[in-house]
Amino acid sequence: MLELLITLVSILIFVYGLVMLSRLFSAQLSQKQKKWWLIAHIIFVIIYFAGVLGALLLTSMAANLITENAQINAAHLFARYFDWFLVIPGALGCMITGIWISVRTNWGLTRYYWIIVKTLGNIAAILFGSTFMRHWLEETIALSSAGQIHLVENTTYLHSHQMLMIGTIISLSILLFLLLTSYLKPWGKRALPVKSQSLNLP
Repeated sequence: MLELLITLVSILIFVYGLVMLSRLFSAQLSQKQKKWWLIAHIIFVIIYFAGVLGALLLTSMAANLITENAQINAAHLFARYFDWFLVIPGALGCMITGIWISVRTNWGLTRYYWIIVKTLGNIAAILFGSTFMRHWLEETIALSSAGQIHLVENTTYLHSHQMLMIGTIISLSILLFLLLTSYLKPWGKRALPVKSQSLNLP
């Protein structure tokens, strides 16, 4: 619980820092700048999806298609590498580019419901991955590298493996929901107070 709270506070401080940094620039992004930031955002989304899909494939193979301890351990180790080099950079990149585009354009960070949902969804995905998912992944790695005989019959390992599978599917579902939200842009614009509109708050 403490780890979750620390991660949440760190993310909120980081988001606040990005918003404050954006206010140092008086002009909004030009169309060309916006296009390049959107390209970067899409690239990070692809990296994010690739990492989660790769981790899902490797996790599903462990203890299902492969049964030898060494191979199971290798699958979980590669899933961790996917997390380190694809999922984490992709998630952070999506959050940074998404927030930067929002605060440096007419979209704003709180003017549209779909942007609010995307931002909160991305934060929730990062929190879920950095706490629960990381715990289950590290536990499966530790158990599969302990040299136990008949690992696929170990109830502790099977429980962690099952939770890791469910967690990865949940993460993928969140990403798909956020992708659809970004594409469809539902729910419309918030009715901001007149004072907020006159101040042009993000």
